[in-house]
Amino acid sequence: MNQNLRINWTIKPKELPSILKNCSKCKEKKEFKNSGKFRVNANGSQLDIWLIFRCESCETTYNLTVLERIEAGRVDKEEYKGFLSNSVQLAGKYGNDRKLFGKNKAEMIQNRTDYEVIIRNTTVTTSKEGITEVEIGIPAGFDLRVDALLVRQFSISRSTAKKWCETGCVLNHGSLLSYKSKVKDFMVLQILPPVPDSLTKS
Repeated sequence: MNQNLRINWTIKPKELPSILKNCSKCKEKKEFKNSGKFRVNANGSQLDIWLIFRCESCETTYNLTVLERIEAGRVDKEEYKGFLSNSVQLAGKYGNDRKLFGKNKAEMIQNRTDYEVIIRNTTVTTSKEGITEVEIGIPAGFDLRVDALLVRQFSISRSTAKKWCETGCVLNHGSLLSYKSKVKDFMVLQILPPVPDSLTKS
């Protein structure tokens, strides 16, 4: 086993996804922004929890159902405290949950270019000498292609990013990677040497 450099790229959206829906007050489709606030309603031993969205034009609210008619004892205690305190982390977690949006029949919209990449250097033990690894953290529901991320991080053309993937200069867990692949949480990219300087610069 050889010790090589592993780099963590954490993708942080600058804005949480919005919902596009008809606004009862504006009388047209409007973008509803994530307010970062929850509404919790107790009915006996059952709970209803919603994430509140607001119309960008008139502040009309829309409640996205997070949990419905659930026994209070089944809700994680720490999460429950987070709902009551309007946890930023929970607003991000549920505000990026594509399945939750689908369950609510809510149309999710997100600007895929509106994000930053937080870079952290670590040292890990890997099985291949001289290979640089990049572990990626990305919120659920954030839609980003591998080639778009490579273009942004290395200031290369889209065609170059495609070539890197097709020729095996960039691998995913040791396997060939389609340039059209979606970036996934915990994805580990292997970058063949020489490592571009921009890899370790934020």
